[in-house]
Amino acid sequence: MSNRLQIVLPDPVAAQLKELASAAGEPLATLAGRIVRDGVAHAGAGGKRRLAMPSPPLARETAQRPPWLEPYGGDPGWSQEMWGSIVALHGRYPRHLEHLKDGWWEDEATAETICALAVWRAEIDQQGRDPREELAFHHQLADIAHILRQQGGGVAKTWQPGAPPTDWAC
Repeated sequence: MSNRLQIVLPDPVAAQLKELASAAGEPLATLAGRIVRDGVAHAGAGGKRRLAMPSPPLARETAQRPPWLEPYGGDPGWSQEMWGSIVALHGRYPRHLEHLKDGWWEDEATAETICALAVWRAEIDQQGRDPREELAFHHQLADIAHILRQQGGGVAKTWQPGAPPTDWAC
């Protein structure tokens, strides 16, 4: 007896599977079924009941910087897009970012943290599939809000979103 299933694959995986099927000269569904059967048999042979989620790659193979850091040599397009993402992040979470000081971009650690947070939010919005990502994001957002509150305002005033300053760069 057999069961018919439908599965959803991300576009890059589906494209790779199509290429493999074409190269093997067999129908896409036949190859996909064999790969699933082999994976299930492999997991069962090891006594595993659940397959582990794949880990993201730890190292980049290119010389590019992470997307939350300004590209080497600068990039006006990146600067404009990142500033807009940060303004949107502040608009979405004003209570969490209310203690962000004016001139925060002049402190490298704060700037990199805020840029990373904006990129993380965008990635979840565009590609998020696991609710644990959302939970981790909000946990980290709360931690950052606490740090900003503890830094205190002092004589520095809080940042009001608007046009980027002339010295803006992460």
